[in-house]
Amino acid sequence: MMPELIHIGPFTVYTYGFMWMVGIGLALWRAARVAPRYGVRPDDLFDLTFVMVLLGILGGRVAFVITQWSLYADDPLKAFRIWEGGMSYFGGFGLAILAGLWMVRRRRLPAWQIADLAAPSVALGYAIARVGCFGAGCCYGAPTDLPWGVLFPGHSEPCHPTQLYSTAMNLIIFAVLLGLEKRPRHQGQLFGWFLALHGGYRFINEFFRAGATSVIAFAGLTYGHLVALLVVGAGLFIAWRCGRYCPASLSTHSLPSTER
Repeated sequence: MMPELIHIGPFTVYTYGFMWMVGIGLALWRAARVAPRYGVRPDDLFDLTFVMVLLGILGGRVAFVITQWSLYADDPLKAFRIWEGGMSYFGGFGLAILAGLWMVRRRRLPAWQIADLAAPSVALGYAIARVGCFGAGCCYGAPTDLPWGVLFPGHSEPCHPTQLYSTAMNLIIFAVLLGLEKRPRHQGQLFGWFLALHGGYRFINEFFRAGATSVIAFAGLTYGHLVALLVVGAGLFIAWRCGRYCPASLSTHSLPSTER
């Protein structure tokens, strides 16, 4: 593992925080490039991103600390050292969505267009950010004897590098969404497909995880499995409902032919 990317005197750049910033930066760069196609102003996009990222980090950290309190019981102040790793994705994602809905309602922005705009970018940013989890050694997987197993700090046997599984699967999701983005569709459908694909990825990856999924729900499934299934269901419902009731997406029906 390499939790510290650069260390010069008192100055330290942590791999975890650095890769999350790279992921967020790439996601925002990609979204800003295509924002005009969705009828979204760059200023609104930047403000929305700032609020969602800030509250997403807060929600992810609080949820992780609550569910993994045994790691912080002896030293509660450790919960504030976010650069050492430890985030609950669903906790962060949920609070970020609520923050986004608040901003959209406050500024009267095109909600489904923004959701579609964000979908591929979130997949890309998340894929890059998970490399930071690998560097920090958090969110590791269950023990394995496969040749690509990784010996994480504090372990006596190799484990699944589930952080890198996350990166690979979300890069695939990003590629799939880029292809779907170019096809005729209705507003909100791309976001629905993203939720379905992302929930499916998380359901699969949950079988290999161990670092933050110790609580078993029933039938060998974790609470992460159950939340992932809910996300898949919500995504399929959104894609179906938007396909029936939402207008055509601006990104495929309001562009010059050279930009489609």
